[in-house]
Amino acid sequence: MIRLTRPYFSDAEPAALAEVLASGMLIQGARVAAFETAVRDYLLGLGAPSEAPLRALAVSSGTTALELCLATTPRGVGAGDEVIVPSVTWPSPGNAVLLRNADAVLVDVDPSTWNLSPAEVARALTPRTRAIIAVDQFGVPAEVPALRALASDIDLIEDAACAIGSTLHGVPCGVLGDVGTYSFHPRKVVTTGEGGMVLTHDASRADRIAALRNHGQRAVGVFVGAGPNARLSELHAALGVLQMAKLDEMLSRRRSLAGAIRDAVALAWQGAPEGSTVNHQTLGFVLPTPAKGPYAGDRRAARDALVAALRESGVEAGILSYALHRLPQFAALGVNNVRRFPVADAVVDGGVAVPLHPGMSEEDAGVVIEQLKRHAGWAIGDRTVRL
Repeated sequence: MIRLTRPYFSDAEPAALAEVLASGMLIQGARVAAFETAVRDYLLGLGAPSEAPLRALAVSSGTTALELCLATTPRGVGAGDEVIVPSVTWPSPGNAVLLRNADAVLVDVDPSTWNLSPAEVARALTPRTRAIIAVDQFGVPAEVPALRALASDIDLIEDAACAIGSTLHGVPCGVLGDVGTYSFHPRKVVTTGEGGMVLTHDASRADRIAALRNHGQRAVGVFVGAGPNARLSELHAALGVLQMAKLDEMLSRRRSLAGAIRDAVALAWQGAPEGSTVNHQTLGFVLPTPAKGPYAGDRRAARDALVAALRESGVEAGILSYALHRLPQFAALGVNNVRRFPVADAVVDGGVAVPLHPGMSEEDAGVVIEQLKRHAGWAIGDRTVRL
């Protein structure tokens, strides 16, 4: 079976974990600091603005990173407030909003990039809007500058969980907004098993997040407020340091494999904004609704059948993402019941992810191409996401 994704480890990772265990220092030590420095320096080298110092703060997960961002918005987020969230994403961004007793206002996505549509965001803004969470879907940069132009006084949180190494107009994803986040889950380009990071040029906000992640401590025994335990362990950070050292290698491999598969099979692959480079964290496409055959008129059934056929052929395909407006915690909000989300429905019902990771060989890519041509031949050449 050609796996959908797989962490890119070597013998160095187990050795690094053994060193941490032998040291006896397991939490928030030198390796966490080294991981933060590695990420910060990589972003600066990639083109991150340097007018103000960039802070990188390691935390326990990408979800926790989002929660800390919302906890430190300049105008506050609480009951009665609204935060705009894309309708296609993992539930974490929306859940983080609900956990602050605010309303997650869902907005439809662009049919090419599957990211927030600035035009739809403009229609969703109200005086209650306190923040916009712009997700870089599967590593494709969201149009953050266009979103910023809509509302300069609204906190713009870039959920770059999937997008380390991607850029927009020469600026790395993660530092396009007021504050950004990464995830280091096993499906991500850089993985520490679990883990996340907050990125910001705002020194005051960085200090608040640094205290919040450690029970609200500014220094040992100096508590400045209530905060969770959101620290990253030394074990996770030791993996992160090694992963950052080979990030360019992993990105080069991903881009080469993705290019070969996309060029060989003319499906409706995810697009990207002009001026962007993409890390190809996930390689996915959207099926059209079949006009004939056993699944005529039923996009989801056709998608499920294709995923099953690919898996039976040794290619571990999967679905792309989730439509938040269909999940009960978001559907319960009246603001999400007065609009439709046709693009989100199409992407979620027709979305297919196929294997892509640095450990794949050219032969593996060839098998993916062969099986896509065999089982998705009816969709090849139709590159539109019809609603």
